[in-house]
Amino acid sequence: MSSFSTNILILGKIGAGKASLVNYLYSQEIAVSRSLRPAAARGLHYHKPFAYKDINVVIWDTWGLEADKAQEWWTDLRDSLVQQSGNPDIRDWIHTVIYCFDAKRSRLDEYEKEHILKPLADMGYRIIFALTKWGLCSPDEKEAARQVIFREFPGFSRISVESVSQKLRNGTVTEQQGRDSIFREICLNLRENLTYHLRKQIRADMAAAVAQAEDASRTYFNENTSIFKAYSEELHESIQNVVRQNYREKIGAVYERLRSNLTLIDMMCVEVIRGYTGIDVSETLKNFYLLVESMNDIKVSLWDNDFDDYFVSSAMNTLFFGIYRFVQSNTYQKNLDNQLSEISAKLTQDLESIADTLDHAENKVAEDLSRILAAGNAV
Repeated sequence: MSSFSTNILILGKIGAGKASLVNYLYSQEIAVSRSLRPAAARGLHYHKPFAYKDINVVIWDTWGLEADKAQEWWTDLRDSLVQQSGNPDIRDWIHTVIYCFDAKRSRLDEYEKEHILKPLADMGYRIIFALTKWGLCSPDEKEAARQVIFREFPGFSRISVESVSQKLRNGTVTEQQGRDSIFREICLNLRENLTYHLRKQIRADMAAAVAQAEDASRTYFNENTSIFKAYSEELHESIQNVVRQNYREKIGAVYERLRSNLTLIDMMCVEVIRGYTGIDVSETLKNFYLLVESMNDIKVSLWDNDFDDYFVSSAMNTLFFGIYRFVQSNTYQKNLDNQLSEISAKLTQDLESIADTLDHAENKVAEDLSRILAAGNAV
């Protein structure tokens, strides 16, 4: 059994078929909301984890969407998603968003599009559009439903879904469809959503880390200098060592979180794809895993080699102008501030360079996984 749960958010207007879809996908009754929730139950609603094959699944839903409640609905959902994505453990984030769209309506309402779907996309969620009640649609309605999603959200997946098999008045019987296609998209979306939000988090972590390193370095400088203190070579080296250690500690923690979370995403990806499809993609992810592990070497190189160059080639080396004398402390403070800004900018630039490398590798991983899942076997 999986060591974590696949967290899936199901959204849609009242009557769009959320409950029917979930029950069809997992072949069991899950009490997904069918109507407007009371005020006390706003935001994301958590359903108890359940087992599906060899994986755990958690369904999240929210109170029903209506036109006159759109802004209130979105505010509650957004606040809940921000809180959820702020959880330090990525296993607790929302991994997949499925939006149930009643295909017989063949249109997206303005409030539905502008106040719900576009803001979700802007937050970085790759939405899976489940075109529900497909078996009840005429050919014209089916084409119109496909086109409206394609026109408004190009590049997002559109899955034709019939959750309930039923006999129509004309005697025809609708057949259930869409499960395998949605499971395939869940497998792909989990990785894409996680890596997008991880990159966003790591950038925020880096900004906080360099700020903390700068503050700690300034504090040490202020506590150990004054206008009445002679600036010696010993003090110069002491300040330099403290600055180096502050950055080592703070930035090193950022890189370690990035490395460990990318490794965790690989593990989750392998388990989810195996659970939903029976396909083992561990060999496919091997090269990406080796790239992630090599980040430790990148970090070691950064600290043991490049970092000293930040000092040698910068104003820090000439902080004392080659003369140890009594000079106003704010003169040194200004030089130190300039140097810290240079160091922080360089470290942030280095992170972006590594992120670009990872993005390129992730694009290749996404292509390989898409091809493997479409073919139905691993390579």
